[in-house]
Amino acid sequence: MSYLFFLLYFVFTFIFLNILYLKVRVYYAPLTYKDKKSGKIVDVHKLYEPFMAKDKLSYWRIILGGLLMLPIKFLVLVTIIIAFMIHLKIFSLFYKNQDKDKSQYEKLAKIMKFYNGLYLLFSFIKLEEKKVDCSEVYKKYLGPDYDLSQKKYSLITCNHIGYYDVILNMYLHACGFIAKVEISRYIFIGPISKYINCLFVNRQNQDSRDEIFDKLYERQNLFLEEKFFAPLVLFPEGTTTSGRNMLKFKKGAFYHLLPIKPEIIYIDQKSNCHIAAGGQNLLFNTFRFLCYFYANLYYTFLPVIKPTEYMFKNYSHLGKEKWEIYAEVVRKIYCEIGGFTESDMGFRDSKDYSEAMIKGEFDYEDIIKKNN
Repeated sequence: MSYLFFLLYFVFTFIFLNILYLKVRVYYAPLTYKDKKSGKIVDVHKLYEPFMAKDKLSYWRIILGGLLMLPIKFLVLVTIIIAFMIHLKIFSLFYKNQDKDKSQYEKLAKIMKFYNGLYLLFSFIKLEEKKVDCSEVYKKYLGPDYDLSQKKYSLITCNHIGYYDVILNMYLHACGFIAKVEISRYIFIGPISKYINCLFVNRQNQDSRDEIFDKLYERQNLFLEEKFFAPLVLFPEGTTTSGRNMLKFKKGAFYHLLPIKPEIIYIDQKSNCHIAAGGQNLLFNTFRFLCYFYANLYYTFLPVIKPTEYMFKNYSHLGKEKWEIYAEVVRKIYCEIGGFTESDMGFRDSKDYSEAMIKGEFDYEDIIKKNN
């Protein structure tokens, strides 16, 4: 009986891993097109450089690592998620005011830190905080007299490289997120996102996108006034990258000109860049990562950024409105401290790139029409 079990385990896992490899391989296949005006051959990967995979795809690394670890890690991690969801459900039955009562929130924070810490541990992710001296960069953009000791902020902003950004931030901050509405319907993840008071936005609905500004403003002010204790984490790029670029920021975090606390997540570009999703399907990217033995994640907390008159006066060329100047200054601070390259691409570009890779063809004119 045990031999039959191991045989079935091997066969089904092997089949799944090959399907996974084929699903991921499309993002590594060469893809070019001929520019009609110049006649030059253009590499589509280079055209969408912020989203292109930066590592080499290894078939045997997925197969061997997956056979050894994937089913076990998957079962353990799903068990942790279910236990987390059940614990949050029970907690919410007894503590009805968990975000507006400090003592209740502190209990909730311990639960979130425990389960997300377990998730990171059994994902074999090693965390390390990087300390940086950012005083000169802050003075350059915010003024020579800028107070780096400010503590109050309305939300946390973070660059976005993949699924583990969410786990890491829940572990570090016991926070909620602004998330696409589809996440609220995901199995297990949906209930958790509601229990931790995420704000949901329907990207396809303009009314929903407008409404989220009012909800976000309300939450920012409540947190600033210490009437709401669970912080919000916002990924201002609006989509994932490969970890080397900083996309143009959306206006949500900056529209009301309230202070924010930036956080930077780094990956080891030499050995761990497979953890960055870039333009890949997040589900396939996560399964692929579970086939790998380990990864290092580094993070840095930056001082609070509050808009200043110095910033608006000296960097007025960065935008027409104050929020645009604020957003661009914060992005430049991220880039100078984190070593990122600026890119004006965004969510639509990521989708176009992903679709082109999946189809194996690229029509530049069609993409221009679709985005206009």
